[in-house]
Amino acid sequence: MNTQEWSATEISKMRSYFLAGLSMKDIASKLSRSTTAINKALSRFGIRPELPRQKIVSMFRTKRDIQCSLKPPSFGRKALQEEFDNWVGFWKLCDYLGQQKVCFYEVSAPGTSIDRRQFRAGAKILSARQLLMLANKMRMENNLKPFFVRGLSW
Repeated sequence: MNTQEWSATEISKMRSYFLAGLSMKDIASKLSRSTTAINKALSRFGIRPELPRQKIVSMFRTKRDIQCSLKPPSFGRKALQEEFDNWVGFWKLCDYLGQQKVCFYEVSAPGTSIDRRQFRAGAKILSARQLLMLANKMRMENNLKPFFVRGLSW
């Protein structure tokens, strides 16, 4: 079996790409790895938080008790301090997209919360999260750090 060790630089890049919202296929192509390797590494290095584990305890034949144990992500805020330096407001994100010649406008009703707003870009309707992912994909292509927006990123 041919395995290749992960360098600290590759792990850092993978963390940044994952937090920016890139797909595993895109991350794999950027790091010249397989999608399976990326999937396993995201779990191995604690970049992707684990899903809650469910344990079914049978009390009687007709009644089941489901106990969930939530496990926090293994990386802390201090470990991601470099990425947290890029917290911006949503309108700064919109300004960045405007500078990149992305034409879009809001179609949601006034007073809608940021995570429920919708925007028209060409023939597509995009959510605020999708706009954030678009901006971060553009930033990654230009070797810039991703944006984080309160209410959308975390």
